[in-house]
This record gives sequence, structure tokens and C-alpha cells, in this order.
Amino acid sequence: MLHRFLATVPGAAEPRRVIVERLDGNRFRVTIDGRAREVDALRVGPATWSLLGPDGAQRLVDVEGAAPELTVSLGGASLPVKIVDARLAASMATVAQQKTGPQAVRAPMPGKVVKVLVKIGDAVKSGQGVAIVEAMKMENELRAPRDGTVVEVSAREGQAVDAGQTLATVE
Repeated sequence: MLHRFLATVPGAAEPRRVIVERLDGNRFRVTIDGRAREVDALRVGPATWSLLGPDGAQRLVDVEGAAPELTVSLGGASLPVKIVDARLAASMATVAQQKTGPQAVRAPMPGKVVKVLVKIGDAVKSGQGVAIVEAMKMENELRAPRDGTVVEVSAREGQAVDAGQTLATVE
């Protein structure tokens, strides 16, 4: 399974595109901006990982904090890193472009509606949960694109949905 992230580090012109793929055991393929490396990764403490790179060098990495705000320490240097799920970042960028008028909350991929969190007439704040959709064995909370009032709820619990299908509309 691939996990895609955008990682923002101080001094970088734009976020780094990161893909993490578990291969087998403790082996992972980590691709950063198109450059792939395979590493063995083993948690050796609550916030400490031992990484064995393709060159055979072992490095201890401390990862402190909770996503999205992390501090990564390696070789005595610490760096703040902000990690965001790439799919969430893409949907938030789309939402940021739409500021007025009715806005649909859409399923990002095919799945099943686990829970509808709002009803018609509810006032919602930007980022507030509207529905939970299960896709690929993961639950995804879909959020209101802006402050407003729920004017339509077209999803119901247990319903199968397609990618892009409107679940609710906020105006």
C-alpha cells in the first residue's frame, strides 16, 4: 500500500512529495520528489527509529510530535516538518479556490458511507466533519469546505458511493 504525503520543511520553495511503500518485513521504499530509496526501518524507542540505508549506513532518527507538526532529529540537527496527506492537501487546495456559492462535499474515491454527521439546516464551520466514508479499509472524514449552512444531504449511512459523488452541499 502506498502512502502519499506533502512534507513542508523550512527554507524549501515548495512542499516535498513523499511516497512511502511497505515492501516486506521492515523494508520500505521511500520516494521523495521522484527519487526512490529502499531502507530498513525499525522502531527502537517511543520516538526513535533505526534506519539502515542502501549504502549500509545506520542512522538513528527521532520523530517527535504528532502529525501534521513533527520535529525530526538526525545527527544532532533538528528540523520542523509539517506532513499532510497528499489527497487531503489536493482537496483543500480545490476548496480554497472556491469561496462563494453552494459547495459540494464529494467522495474522494469509491467507498461506503459509514456515518452522516450533519442534517439539512445545520450550521457548519470550515473543516467541520460532514460525513465519514470508508474506502480501502480506511475511514475518511469529509469536511465542510467553508462556513455555511447544510442545504442538501444526499448520502445515507450504508450507501455505496462513487468517486466525485456529492454527499452534501454547504451554502
